[in-house]
Amino acid sequence: MKQIITYSELRERRRCPYRAHLNYDRRITPIVKSPGLREGTIFDAGMNALYDYVAATGSYSSAPMREAMVREWAEERDRIEARIPMMAEEWEPLQERVNLLYEVADAYVDFAAVNDHFDAIVCTQYEGRVPVINEYGRASTKYDLRFKLDGLIVIDGKLWVLENKAWKTIAQDAIRMLPLDEQCGMYLWALRQQIKRHEAPGYIADAVKRYGWPVGVYYNIIRKATPRVPALLKDGKTSRDQRCDTTAEVYEATLIERGQDPADYADVLETLRQKGNTFHYREAVYRNHLELEEIGQRIYEGTRYLAGKHRFKFPERSCTWECAYFALCLEWSEDLLAEQYTVRDRRHAEYEEIEEAA
Repeated sequence: MKQIITYSELRERRRCPYRAHLNYDRRITPIVKSPGLREGTIFDAGMNALYDYVAATGSYSSAPMREAMVREWAEERDRIEARIPMMAEEWEPLQERVNLLYEVADAYVDFAAVNDHFDAIVCTQYEGRVPVINEYGRASTKYDLRFKLDGLIVIDGKLWVLENKAWKTIAQDAIRMLPLDEQCGMYLWALRQQIKRHEAPGYIADAVKRYGWPVGVYYNIIRKATPRVPALLKDGKTSRDQRCDTTAEVYEATLIERGQDPADYADVLETLRQKGNTFHYREAVYRNHLELEEIGQRIYEGTRYLAGKHRFKFPERSCTWECAYFALCLEWSEDLLAEQYTVRDRRHAEYEEIEEAA
């Protein structure tokens, strides 16, 4: 059986061989007091449902997105409850976080209905695997790369990998790094390998025949927040605080709802328009074939590093207790291992839903 690798493993192997050895080779995982809320899983379910609905009907509605998120939240509750029974008051902060996701989803549907200019939605979440390609261009007999795409879309007659990202803030530093995003670069390389090897499903092969090879990654970034309604002052006027975390559209709609003339607040509206939408951001990043070849070679070099079974520690000043394996790195103890860690069945917890090929 081939060994499955993922982007997460390759990244961790490079950054800290010892942590990767504990995590992937020995499958040691920390015992947590709470399994935690997987917000990304809930939001992904909603995004998939929304764009499946758009592909089928050509229209936008928050209903299928909300319904999918509600179902996923119910499954999350069952998963958490099965791990650790929680009191009613312990569920309240989790429910508040989920309620915020619902509000973010509703706001996104309104935004997408105006700003989506997709010729077609080929598919939503797609998972696959391909052989790693060695330095001589031959497929590895030992390693397969497993990948997961948020979707494939067509814009202006070109095929793009869709990458949905939910960020706490949309920071310029993070945006600047999108052209260097290694994870989506690997996913695009893997998809093109599947197409080249005639292993992609028929609907993807048909899209390639019609629109050509995927040309890059379309980043759809959604901030996990909603525009605030400006405060209503005691004198009946709306606050002119230009630091209000909102948009020109929400501010103007609030003025109209309150029976106030937007012309009296033209300066505030102009400032907000100049600031732009700080809740949604999109950018298309092209990847040429030379970049993708280089990415493929980095994947191969990563498997060579993996095959070397490196286990050395790489401590530095950035190491903190926030690392799940810091305690074991600091001092190995069988008692500590038994008290704070367990051994999971699979190497890649993020892909447990995919059955291993025989």
